[in-house]
Amino acid sequence: MLKVAYIDHTAKWSGGEVALFNILTNIGGQIEPLVILAEEGTLADRLREKGIDVRIIPLDESIRTRGRNAVNLGAPAAALGLLTYGRKLAPILKQEKVDCVHTNSLKSALYGAIAAKKAKVPLIWHIRDHIGAPYLKPIVAKAIRLLSRLLPNGVIANSHSTLSALELPKSKKTLVVYSAFAKAIGGGIGIGRKDRKDFNVLLVGRLAHWKGQHIVLEAAKTFKHDERVKFWLAGDALFGEAEYKNELITTIEREKLSNVSLLGHVEDIQGLMAKADLLIHTSVTPEPFGQVIVEGMAAGLPVIASNEGGPVEIVVPGETGLLIQPGDPVVLAGAISWMLNHPEERRVMAEHGMKRVKEHFVIENTVKDIVDYYKGLVAGT
Repeated sequence: MLKVAYIDHTAKWSGGEVALFNILTNIGGQIEPLVILAEEGTLADRLREKGIDVRIIPLDESIRTRGRNAVNLGAPAAALGLLTYGRKLAPILKQEKVDCVHTNSLKSALYGAIAAKKAKVPLIWHIRDHIGAPYLKPIVAKAIRLLSRLLPNGVIANSHSTLSALELPKSKKTLVVYSAFAKAIGGGIGIGRKDRKDFNVLLVGRLAHWKGQHIVLEAAKTFKHDERVKFWLAGDALFGEAEYKNELITTIEREKLSNVSLLGHVEDIQGLMAKADLLIHTSVTPEPFGQVIVEGMAAGLPVIASNEGGPVEIVVPGETGLLIQPGDPVVLAGAISWMLNHPEERRVMAEHGMKRVKEHFVIENTVKDIVDYYKGLVAGT
């Protein structure tokens, strides 16, 4: 049995942390996980409930919450803080006799590298972000690409799009594994609501400019006088994005968008999807993967998604949904109108979507690939 230390700088219940939870709770008896987090939070609580060993080693909040693009006078002090923190983790890795380190975020990749090198154990970076503009400043993206060549023994990416953006040499040991679905696939819960008058359009994701909720609000204006169409925006502001949330609220009030509901954080996303008719995914910059798209397809929902990044690897256009140009509310409104007026095509797309999830995005395949990757990497180092 391999003992693997999983390191993350946050315990907030966000996309990468949900994906990590799904891996750890389905990885089986071949791996003994040790999770080291820099703060308490939902991820820590839920992992403990599953009997997983979680250690909280606090990291100064000013460093933990520092923006990924913050290249300023505070950068040297933050770098020193990460160096010190990484050194603090190394004795734990030695004491627990871990076989390798698996980092789950960009920030943890940096201090995890220090800890792993000092403890002399193999290091894996799990990259879940698009390493490039506009998500990252060019200088930051260039630095991460360089470090990804030098520091980790191996790199896992959550899509081929993410891996491609790293521009790694062929000699680097890499693996692409999707953030797979870990619950029962819908059985048609999102299909065929002929008895319903409302047409509920759902977007799930934290409130952030790059997620494109403002594009949804512009598109919603088209449907202000169509009482059937309702827009549900599930998710809340995280990581200092409260100002964007306030902008959305102001727009809804100013434009009198009574057809739009900001639902905040929703615990039961699958239950919400069961009441929806269409899932939209409106990121205006390349989405590294698009885990919620897989969840929507598994729930029997047709999908409209941006045609950049990870969604291109999930949605088969015309078969499981539609791929559209990002950032254009007119195009989005047109795609929603098409879905609204083609119920039979929606039903077929929903069925094909569930089939595609079963074939390509189930957690059993993901954890098998990761375990095999661990074994090969550890054996080769």
